[in-house]
Amino acid sequence: MNFKYTLLAGVIVFTFAVAPLVHAQDEDADALAETVGDTVGIDVGFSIPSPDEVRAIRDRRPSQAVSERVGRNIMEAFELYEEDLTQEAIQVLRGTNARNDFDRAYLARFIGNLLASEDELDEAIAQLERAVDFNILSFGDHGASIRLLADLNLQHENYEEALQRYQEWIQFTGELDHEVFMRMANAHLELENYEQVIPFARKSVAHQETPNRNPYILQVAAFYETQQIANAIQVLEEGLEVLPGEERWWGQLGMFYLLEEELEKALATMELAYLAGYLNRENDFRALVQMYSNLGIPYRAATVMERHIESGEVQGTPRNYSIAARSYHSAREFNEAAEMYTQAIAVAEDDEDRRDYYRRRGDALLFVDRYSNAAEAFSNAIQLMDPDDDTTGRLYMSLAEAYFYAEQYGDALAAAENATRYDAHRRNAESWAGYIRTTAERRGVDLD
Repeated sequence: MNFKYTLLAGVIVFTFAVAPLVHAQDEDADALAETVGDTVGIDVGFSIPSPDEVRAIRDRRPSQAVSERVGRNIMEAFELYEEDLTQEAIQVLRGTNARNDFDRAYLARFIGNLLASEDELDEAIAQLERAVDFNILSFGDHGASIRLLADLNLQHENYEEALQRYQEWIQFTGELDHEVFMRMANAHLELENYEQVIPFARKSVAHQETPNRNPYILQVAAFYETQQIANAIQVLEEGLEVLPGEERWWGQLGMFYLLEEELEKALATMELAYLAGYLNRENDFRALVQMYSNLGIPYRAATVMERHIESGEVQGTPRNYSIAARSYHSAREFNEAAEMYTQAIAVAEDDEDRRDYYRRRGDALLFVDRYSNAAEAFSNAIQLMDPDDDTTGRLYMSLAEAYFYAEQYGDALAAAENATRYDAHRRNAESWAGYIRTTAERRGVDLD
């Protein structure tokens, strides 16, 4: 799954409300006109009427009423609808003989609304298109029909048509509805018109009464798709100023800082999110561990990894245990490193990994003078090696060292002599063997 759909999955949810089935009142038009007017500096590619222009549009609309016979059928259909007999209501309306365009438009709108409530989208769209095309309904009814038509097309994934209808609605009503701008941004994202996502999403932000996460998500997705990571960072920073409780954004911001190689900002952001309890995915914990390592804080890297393996939030894989082990090793916490390598060995799936972890465990144990344990680890590693592999010589050298410091001189000598069989280590192994004999003789140990 790519970033866009990972980011959006389960986040942006639109609800599509069916327009009122009764006649929309134009008395609200004056209040609506007070809310319209373009947002300075955000160009959405078309003009938006001013309040005065909206009033003029409203005043030019005809003032009509349905004929008496059609009105009776409409009331009957409405009563059926209120009794949850929607299909019966639709049949009543379909059987109504309209004698003029206004009746036809009103019936088409009513039927379209009912079909939309039944999720019969194709037919609902066709009826609403018919109602809108007559262009004869009142200001409120005509505007509501266009808006519902846009919403249904978006729901039906007719993105181009949805965009056209939303623009028509805005240019008819002049209304600056943040939800509509957000839906237009979403349609552009689905069409991969990434540059067009931004102005509509920002327009949505500008007209929100309360902060909403979705316009920010849409912008981040668009900027990510066009590899404008710095702009994505700016959007997340703005979003977190107004929505600091959006937990996943903190981790995403940290990862974007990392992409831009702003390592200190990346770590500071991820650490803040971690301490606040906002990180809850394995990838987030692993990213934090990597940041600690990159910035030379290995102990924190190790403890975070170990803690979340133990909690089950990070899988106890050989790789994850070995990351914790290497971090402990870098922090010179050799006992802890050795323990993590033991855990890695227990879950390793192939001999190559096991012998590497045994070797590393032995190296760690040498640093804390646990020579017998180190010798055991090196011996186990050798048992998993191909005797003809030249790197086996290095393991025999390490084994000789462990036995020597454990004062097991006979075993140390045997290991050194085995190492002489490998060209890359012969000279050092022969020197070791000589030193072991000398030391043993000085200490009264008979190696013969």
